[in-house]
Amino acid sequence: MSEAEEHRRRIDVLAIGLFGLAVGALTLGVAQVGGIPESNQVGTLVIALIFGGVVQILAGITDIRYHEQLGGTALTMYGFFWLTVCSAKLVSESTSFHLDMVLYAPINFVYAAFSAVMVYLTAYRNATLCMLHFVITITFSSTVLVQLGLLTETPPGLLHIIVGLMAFYHAVASLTQAFTGRQLVPLGPALLHQRGALPI
Repeated sequence: MSEAEEHRRRIDVLAIGLFGLAVGALTLGVAQVGGIPESNQVGTLVIALIFGGVVQILAGITDIRYHEQLGGTALTMYGFFWLTVCSAKLVSESTSFHLDMVLYAPINFVYAAFSAVMVYLTAYRNATLCMLHFVITITFSSTVLVQLGLLTETPPGLLHIIVGLMAFYHAVASLTQAFTGRQLVPLGPALLHQRGALPI
């Protein structure tokens, strides 16, 4: 099979991963701002684990198989974050081991730094993806402040809702572009341009 034929047969994996992120982030965000009762916390964590974790990991692995290093790295690493944190919180909810919130501060700090790097890298793709990672960076940073007892869960909850809406928007945009061949839903131009290098 030629490279052109292989490219035509590819599915838009990023759209799948972003749909998963949208469902996970919106569910978590609505719960954090009080829209989902505390009694449903286990259900919230399961939804976040499956869509934010498993869906993104599967999409990321597929993206890596398509030699898309940037998308594959982002999807799998964010997916493992959701999988790890949701699993730890489910253990804490379902057993007598109640894990302290400060446990999650280091992983959120590392992911805030990772997301800041992704802001720069995705600026070579399009404005929407870059802004999504900018909001993700702020979300991780505010979550660290929550875990250190310096902030309530409302600001990260609102930010998770924004992340979910932006992820959904980008997923719809990339899916319609893959299906029609035209950018019906604008993503904005790349904010940075490489000179004399292969595209990411």
